[in-house]
Amino acid sequence: MGWFIRQQITGFWNGDHDKVQYYRKMAIHLVTCFLFFAYIAATLNYLIFKFRLYIRYGRQTIASPWLLLLLACECLYFLTSLLSAIENLLPPSRRRTLQPLDIDKDHIKCPIVHVLLPCCNEPTRIQTETIRAALGLDYAQDRFKVLVLDDGGQDELKAICDSLQAEDGGQTLQYLRRTKLPGLPHHFKCGNLNYGLKHSVDSEYVVIVDADMIVHPSFLRRMLPYLVDSPNVAFTQIPQCYYNLPAGDLLNSSCVMIYDKILPHRDSVNMATCVGTGAVFRRSHLDSIGGFQPHSVSEDTNTSFMLLAQGFESVYVHERLQIGLAPWTFEAFLKQRIRWGRGAIQQMATWKMLLGPSSKLTWLQKGLVFWHTGYYVTPIINSFLLLLLFVMLALNLNLSVGSLYENLDLVTDLSVGLVTWRILWMIMWVGMEKPTRPIDTIQARNREESYFWWMAPYLLVMLMKMINWNKSFVFRSTGNIDMTGKRGKQPVGRFSQVKVHLVCVVSVVAIALFRVIYATGHHADCVEWFRVIGLSLFLVTTSFHMLVPILFLANQKSHLKLSDRESLLSYDARGVPEFVPELLTGRPQWSWSVLLYEALSIAVLAFWAGVLCFSVAMKSHQMGWCDMQQSF
Repeated sequence: MGWFIRQQITGFWNGDHDKVQYYRKMAIHLVTCFLFFAYIAATLNYLIFKFRLYIRYGRQTIASPWLLLLLACECLYFLTSLLSAIENLLPPSRRRTLQPLDIDKDHIKCPIVHVLLPCCNEPTRIQTETIRAALGLDYAQDRFKVLVLDDGGQDELKAICDSLQAEDGGQTLQYLRRTKLPGLPHHFKCGNLNYGLKHSVDSEYVVIVDADMIVHPSFLRRMLPYLVDSPNVAFTQIPQCYYNLPAGDLLNSSCVMIYDKILPHRDSVNMATCVGTGAVFRRSHLDSIGGFQPHSVSEDTNTSFMLLAQGFESVYVHERLQIGLAPWTFEAFLKQRIRWGRGAIQQMATWKMLLGPSSKLTWLQKGLVFWHTGYYVTPIINSFLLLLLFVMLALNLNLSVGSLYENLDLVTDLSVGLVTWRILWMIMWVGMEKPTRPIDTIQARNREESYFWWMAPYLLVMLMKMINWNKSFVFRSTGNIDMTGKRGKQPVGRFSQVKVHLVCVVSVVAIALFRVIYATGHHADCVEWFRVIGLSLFLVTTSFHMLVPILFLANQKSHLKLSDRESLLSYDARGVPEFVPELLTGRPQWSWSVLLYEALSIAVLAFWAGVLCFSVAMKSHQMGWCDMQQSF
């Protein structure tokens, strides 16, 4: 407990911040911590009581094996809650914002920096803008170089680089294309980056910038102060920001949870990781672990963890100094997220180095490493729980054993846990970093919750295919996938990728309606009504989350397209996209459709709050079951 209190105090006072803002965030964070402990206590009390109840009525429990399966799901969800507590209980980092490097005054102190720009068949217009933006960095021109790493073998890109080299005399731009020998592992983007390192031996720092990301001219001047005077810092990272997000951001491409909550909180315990672009690495520390790590297709987080396990530090600079492209198509989005999941699972191969006795990570940091992979196992629980509850509703299976009064206690404990969780989930987003309008927070919260459910089937298939990893996976950059329609491959049918979701929505609605009509027709008692309403509400709410990819595909004609890209940007005289970092929020435009999901969220909260009040009233008045029937 002493450690926890110290984290709260030091986490919030380590920086120069407005006192009103400080007190606001401190109050919200403390309320969040209190609610989280309350949720853990209530859920633990519920599970212990349920265990005892099932042991006491062993024969009834064995005769209803689905109850044991449901209990197993509840226990697994409780374990994931404990693991996620590591992030939820940590305060956001309050690092002091350092002054940008003054290159006119400190020119002799400017370290040598090489910008690694990996490319793989993205549209050359996008690549050109990224290269020009990198060349336009406000930094000592004789102290940095841009290395274009062409892994797609694009002759057009080479010609563009030759032209740009001619413009600046070939001093700050170098084009590289590696030779891939058949039969040897190429390690995708990781191998491309390591090839760039071989041609960057005189650099003190290396920067990773994706081919579709535009860095602000002040990027190096703002990032390097966190490195040059802190020799133990291995890398710094900034959030990604996307300029092509559709209104409403149905697919949750903005990743607000990652950039405005997870990484700021992890930074407070030195566990902020690289996200693949917008990162500056200290070359000497990177060389000490053998360069970028090829054990996983997520070389960014894998390399980050390996550096941190050596005792080095990381810094998350919460400034939006880069803008780029989110996937344009649903296919590209799925490929990207599945690749993230594969990478996280593959990192288990490095657990011996990261979690073993030789690792310099603390127990808290090791817990975050474990949870980074463990999160991608939750789709198994999600999918199994949905199927189990659907079968229980369809067959009208009982949900309880024991006496009516014992089950009233059980429902009370369950209601307390669920009500606490819903309130906690809402409060958690109020205290998000970089606050914006309340409606933006509501939208981001609902999109994140929807993503948790509708993405589960795809991640479940990914986990099943991991058994046959070497034969089933072909790496393609997200930008390249978005160009599928232009490269001759027949596009996937509009709804072929959401067949499972369609079946889920139709089946749940049909069964829920049938059960409600049937219960009405044969005058069901309140126990059956509670079972029907409770299960139906959960399944219907989840079905609305499953509707998200269906709605996205149904409305795809109105989506932004690659041809609209340039109209979304403003350009300077050199043809380089320009933006003001302080004006970027990372949030998409508001869409009124999210109010439906907010209404469902409030309905769930109201239902369980009503159940809680009803069960407490019944127990306080010590009413008999017949009286309960009449009151209901």
